Amino acid sequence: MIFTLNAEIRKTVKKSDLTNLRNSGMIPIVIYGNEFEPVSLSINKAEFTAAYKKSFGEVTFYEINVAGVKHQTMLKAKQTHPLTRDILHIDFMVLGRNSKVDIDVPLHFIGEPIGVQFGGTVDVIQRTVKVSCMVNQLPEDIKVEISQMEAGTSLHVSDLPQGAWEYKDALDNAILVVHSPKGESEPVAEDSEAEEPVAE
Repeated sequence: MIFTLNAEIRKTVKKSDLTNLRNSGMIPIVIYGNEFEPVSLSINKAEFTAAYKKSFGEVTFYEINVAGVKHQTMLKAKQTHPLTRDILHIDFMVLGRNSKVDIDVPLHFIGEPIGVQFGGTVDVIQRTVKVSCMVNQLPEDIKVEISQMEAGTSLHVSDLPQGAWEYKDALDNAILVVHSPKGESEPVAEDSEAEEPVAE
């Protein structure tokens, strides 16, 4: 998902100037990159807020338009007021086609676990997973087939599909759990090694 935001060059750096800027309906931002010097800009608060709400749960890029020059970016950091939650400042990172990024990608679960048909319940622990990937190979989401999961089983990061990306979350992180019906105990994994007799 890509949104275009019109930006203006910002020369204000004093706290009072930034306050006046925010009061006028603008948000101070900075765009930067590995081979791109940081540039101080401002964007329309209402325009950004509308785009941000639409992007919830999606991999999102922002095309920052500065006097006709467009920069492909991604939101890197957002500072908000601790009480009002108003946005105070945003950092956008400029991307090139050969840029490598770490980003949260949504998980798209396909099917209903077979364990649910027998009274089990599903507990989704993570709906996104952090990956490291080249920008031009970044997936919109990661599709995960869960219809064969039985009651008492769980899905971990290590079970997710492989692709042109590297998972940055711990591989043993639980993504989804199918609980057994109430009244039934969860299965316990047996020790692979036989218990040795105690020496007399």
